[in-house]
Amino acid sequence: MMRRFVDIAEFREFVIAALKKQPGIDSAVMDSSDPAKIKIIMGEQSSTCDVTNIFGHLGAYPDEDADKAIERFIRSFTAPQKGIVSDDDIVAVIRNREYIDHVKRMGIDILCEPLGADLTIAYMADRPDSMSPIAPKDVPGKDLQSVREAALANMRKWLARLVADDQLQLGVLYYVEDNTMLSTGLILLDEFWKSIETRFPGDVLIALPRRDQLFIFDDGNSAAKALARRLIDVTTRDNFNLLSEKLYERRNGEIVLVAD
Repeated sequence: MMRRFVDIAEFREFVIAALKKQPGIDSAVMDSSDPAKIKIIMGEQSSTCDVTNIFGHLGAYPDEDADKAIERFIRSFTAPQKGIVSDDDIVAVIRNREYIDHVKRMGIDILCEPLGADLTIAYMADRPDSMSPIAPKDVPGKDLQSVREAALANMRKWLARLVADDQLQLGVLYYVEDNTMLSTGLILLDEFWKSIETRFPGDVLIALPRRDQLFIFDDGNSAAKALARRLIDVTTRDNFNLLSEKLYERRNGEIVLVAD
């Protein structure tokens, strides 16, 4: 159903109503300190969930079924997760160091490796309802290289669902249809760069303002660079699924930071 919500507070009320229908949820109430947060009690466990990202996602993709999206959102933190991650479920996404540091402060031992500039390749389990960070214990007997190989092999299967939106003219928005959280990881695939080399034959500018979108611009074009900066500013104000406020370049296959 294509629902519309006046604001995030109204959306939170809708999510709370959906939560209260779930078995195992003892309590779901608004957090008076933040219109985006819900306090949840499940048995002896209590937690707080934030609906900012899903609210923003539905605003960005208005044709998506809101009821199904909310169902997935709820399952992402209420359904039990399997301990061992299958090779078929391993993927790679791009995150910045701030995200990795935050995850580690939470006590999560995430498998990751540096990409370039302040960006990191984070390995995750691509589950039906969520992306879950992978810890070494989730892939027993595998080293980082084998995890990387499995992740890239799985992501290549999604190249057939690659969408290129060139409405920006000076650049192109790329995303993976039906699995947008894989979009940033496209920059890890040689096959992706080969597929766009006619449009972008040399070095490029890369903007990753959100976790579910990849913007590529012509390098050396001052108008394209200015557009990329404006795009990042607008996305930051939207405040959902944020990844990086910085602009990057790909030079000779290496990712480097663009100076302000």
